Formats: sequence, C-alpha cells, structure tokens
Amino acid sequence: MLQAQKVGLVLSGGGAKGITHIGVIKALEENNIPIDYVAGTSMGAIVGGMYAMGFTVDEMISTIKSNDFKLLSTGEIDANYKYYYRNSDPKPAFVEVSFNAHNIDSISLKSAILPTNIVSPRQMDYAFVPLSSQANAIARGDFDKLFIPFRCVASDIYNKEQVIFRYGVLGDAIRASLSYPFMFKPVVIDNRLLFDGGIFNNFPVDVMRNDFKPDVMIGSVVAHNPRKPDQRDILVQIQNMIMTRTDYTIPKKEGVLLRFNMPNFKLFDFSRVDEMVQLGYDSTMKHMDEIKARIIRRVSNEEINNKRMSFKGRLPELKFQHVEVEGVDSLQKRYIQQVFHNKNEVFTLKEFKEAYFKLISDDKILEVIPHAVYNSSTGNFDLHLNVKTQDHIKVMLGGNVSSSTSNQAYFGLSFQNLTEYAQSAYVDAQFGKVYNGLGIGTRIEMPSQKSWYVKMAVILHNFDYFEGGSAIL
Repeated sequence: MLQAQKVGLVLSGGGAKGITHIGVIKALEENNIPIDYVAGTSMGAIVGGMYAMGFTVDEMISTIKSNDFKLLSTGEIDANYKYYYRNSDPKPAFVEVSFNAHNIDSISLKSAILPTNIVSPRQMDYAFVPLSSQANAIARGDFDKLFIPFRCVASDIYNKEQVIFRYGVLGDAIRASLSYPFMFKPVVIDNRLLFDGGIFNNFPVDVMRNDFKPDVMIGSVVAHNPRKPDQRDILVQIQNMIMTRTDYTIPKKEGVLLRFNMPNFKLFDFSRVDEMVQLGYDSTMKHMDEIKARIIRRVSNEEINNKRMSFKGRLPELKFQHVEVEGVDSLQKRYIQQVFHNKNEVFTLKEFKEAYFKLISDDKILEVIPHAVYNSSTGNFDLHLNVKTQDHIKVMLGGNVSSSTSNQAYFGLSFQNLTEYAQSAYVDAQFGKVYNGLGIGTRIEMPSQKSWYVKMAVILHNFDYFEGGSAIL
C-alpha cells in the first residue's frame, strides 16, 4: 500500500510570491519525492500548469525571467511589434462616447482617466498560445492527460462560486485563474465571466482531495487572508469586500503544509525570481525529513526525466495553416484572414505573432482572442480568432486646462468601418484664446502581409501667439 502512495501538490495564489512554488518543486524532485497530481490557484495555477505541461524547474525559471513573461505581467508590447503606422493620430480626448451605426441603443463610454483594467490584455491574449497550445493538443483538452494531471480554479462572481477546470482550453483556464480584479481583464468561458480563483478558493485542497484522492498532499502557501481593515486603508477594504476567507491548512493526517511568510516581497514584484525560488527550496529542505517520513515511495530523476522527454517528444510543431474568424461579418473576416496569410499556406509562430500585433494595432479592432487548435489531418494548428471590432462612430471631448491663457477645448467626431478594407474619416476641432484649429481627413488601408494605406487631410490653423498668424496645410 505504501509503495503505491499517490502524492498531490497544492499551490496557493499570492501574486509574484507564487514563484516560491518553483523552489518547492525543485527540492521535491531532487529528493525523489513523486508528484502525481497538481492543483493551483492564480500564480499557483501558472506554476502548476507549467509543471503539468512538462516544464523542468530550469525552464519554469527561464520562462518567468523572460522578456515575454515581463510583457505578459505588465501588458506592454515589445517595441519590435508596435506598428505605429496602423494607429490613428493621437487625440487630446478625456472622454470618448462610441456607438454602432447599426445599433444606436448600444452606447459605450470610455475614459482615459479611469481604465477598466490596469494591465492591457493584448499581450496576455497572445502569450498563452505559444505557452500552452502544444501541451493542450496532446491532452486534447483533458487535463488528466497532461504530463501531470492538473486542476486550477477561477471565480464566477455572478453566481458567487468557484469554477474548477478539468478540461477545456488550458491557456484560458490558467488565465482565468490569475485574472486579479482591476489588474487584469476577466475571461469569458462558457458564457461565464471569470476572475482570479483566489476570490473564492485561494488554496484548492478540496479540489485535490475530491478530484484525485491522493494518499498524501503537500501544500505550498504564500498567501494569507486580508487583515481587518481600518477606515484609512482603501486597498485592504477592497480586498475584504472581494475575497472570501480561505482555509490555508491541510489536516496532519492528510499531508504536509509548507507556509511562507514573505512580508518583504510585493504582490506584483516579478523581478526577484532567484530569491523566491531559493526561499522555497531552502524551506522545503528544512521539512524534508518530515516529508520523507510521510511519503515512502520514491521516483528517480532518470524516471521523471524519461517520462518528461516522452511527453515532450509528442508535442506537435507550432505551425499554423487554416484561419477561422468569429465575431465579424464575411467581408471583415476576409480582411482579417489576409492580414495573416494567403489562402491555405502554412505560417510560423513568428509570422503569427507579427500578424496578430499588426491587427490589434488597428484602431478599428477592439479585441482579438486567438486559440491554436491542433488539426490531426494536416499536422498543423488551425488558428481560431474571436474578433470584436470598434464601434463605427466616436464622439470625443477633451482639451487642456491651465491657469494661463493656453486653455483649450477639444471636440472630435470620427467614423470608422471595416469591410474588405479599412476606412476611417474624422473631424477634429480645437478652440481657445491662443489657438483654434479644424482638421478633416480620411484614410483607406488595404490588408496584406505588407500593409499600405492612403491618407488625405486638410488642416486649418488660426493662432495668436501675441503676434498672430494662420496657415493651411
């Protein structure tokens, strides 16, 4: 019985502090402690997910240190993938009201002062394609068929319950689990709006127990329940309103708990990777005698490496062929497909990345959510794109408020449309004591791998910098 022990690893959420979990895994592997199942929330879902996909400890560390991961966590876009020529000219607008010409009842209000989420989702929408698509292809969406069977949890705030992911799109599941409110944009899966799993279950011991029934659990906790708020601490007040209290314990008869107190590490500080990995490793090593006393079974490094190599050897090459587009009409679909490729030619991850960032740079595109779906008949991945376009008409208000004479008011009106080509037209007006201006313009862009556009504009100026003047461009 003891020789057949099954071991489950449970990883808590906790932001960047969850990098400590990697050190825990490193210590367990070095001491031949088996990990048969893994479950995690938020950052625990990322670390647990990477391990379930066959990542080694060194590969996990390298991934989190990479520039791609930094961009994922900040929402920034690599300068090599910023296509400024696809952007419209910047506007001095504070408030933007937009609506669809075919549905006037649908009006959207956007403010530059109060964004809906701090981190742009566009980099994250891309990042989970190369991170998880190949492993998901092998498992065919069944998380029990990954290198290590895996579970993660997200939160359905409408139904006030946790959502357990056992199958589906692996990247979507992990991303939903880490969508911290206000920081990251929530994810919609099966018509449910999902946020960070830590809202309802930041340490999924119950999920591990119920789904896998391991003989022994090892828990790694880097989080804690919010402290009692006071009148001055708004952040802690919000945490108490959002998060349900989590039970960060494992009964002694069920396993071993590793708890980390990390007051000197910040929630979103991803720069101290080596320190946190070492902290997790050292603390686990201090408890190794206790762990070995509870877990008699051993698995050699050779055995685990052979199993990992066997799994990773089945990973299909990440090449794309067919492009399927949802959320737009037939003409818009044709435009989007031509940005990616011509007809049914095969294209690489690099070419996909270039086309994706070109497309989201277009002001007429609101959102592009990509999924790579393995096609066994072609041996390549089909690229499924869920696309949302911007509303046709925008009314913009803004300006400049100053204690001097340089006060300005701004009014803008734009129309944009996407068919087999992209078209836009605008009127900009600025009013003030020093400067008045009126701009009228239009732009037409044709889709291809090498985009080109035609732009025409007339700008009228009238200014009085104590001497006055005017110009027509």
